Amino acid sequence: MNTKQLILKSAIGVFAFSTVFSGAVFLWQTKANHPNLSARLALCFSMMGTGLTMFISSRIEAAQFEESLKPRPVPLPCRGCKHFHGVVYNGVLLNCAVHPKGCFGDKCPDWQSFRLSK
Repeated sequence: MNTKQLILKSAIGVFAFSTVFSGAVFLWQTKANHPNLSARLALCFSMMGTGLTMFISSRIEAAQFEESLKPRPVPLPCRGCKHFHGVVYNGVLLNCAVHPKGCFGDKCPDWQSFRLSK
């Protein structure tokens, strides 16, 4: 399960809980002869729960984005190669277009330097 699915499920769960809770408050307030106030409270609790879930989800996404920006160790055969990319996409490291999962062995046959040859 990826992060967006987890966030969506938690948002639905919090919204359902806050709706049930606000419904209980609504019934309690109806017995106390304050139906207008109870409708406001029901809407307020459900909106607060949804807003809280969205706030938490934005913090989770921000933390994951910061994690993706952290420098990764460059594999030994890829050091100094102009084809090296080294960025993580959806949890998978893309080394380069030639060898997406990395070069197997001590030397890469496609290694090229950044320097211009004379």
